[in-house]
Amino acid sequence: MSGTNLSMWSRTKVARLSIATACRLCLQALPRSALLLRLGFCLVAALFCAGCGYTLASDSPSVMGEGLKTLKVKGVDYPTLQPWLPNSIRSVLRDEVGARYLAQWVDSGPADYEIQINVTSFTNRSWISSEIDTTEIFASSMTIVAVLYSASDNKEVWRSRPISYSEYEREVDEKVVSTTIIRQIIRRLCDEMRNSF
Repeated sequence: MSGTNLSMWSRTKVARLSIATACRLCLQALPRSALLLRLGFCLVAALFCAGCGYTLASDSPSVMGEGLKTLKVKGVDYPTLQPWLPNSIRSVLRDEVGARYLAQWVDSGPADYEIQINVTSFTNRSWISSEIDTTEIFASSMTIVAVLYSASDNKEVWRSRPISYSEYEREVDEKVVSTTIIRQIIRRLCDEMRNSF
């Protein structure tokens, strides 16, 4: 759209446009040589934001530092009767810590940090059943609190807030549904370990 076409619009029509639409029309009205001006403006804005200390969350250090420390699970306390739950939590936590480079994982032996996972609640209920009494939809929820200890003196370094997640799944195997819940809740835990605010 050229500048003359933009000037032909009446004030009432321009007033009805949203701010985003008006900005887009103005930017489209600029000649091609203004492309460099737009790119320059974006570069200056990006440098300004970086100079103010804004970074991506994945670039910031975790509560354990830059990812060079070692970590192992101290224990998983859970109030349920599912014997597979602690192993599933350990496995998902190991994979997520490794994928995010939060720390170097150690299964046994000495480590710099130990993490204790306390499962405060875990429910896995049949929500909707069919005529022959087979579960059609599971309602699952879990709440955990994680505590990070320094292995050298066994002092608490960091404690998470209660982290909860719930979901409805159309699945017949409750272990598959629970693994989905565990994966999401461990992702939230690792997000909290990365946030420094």
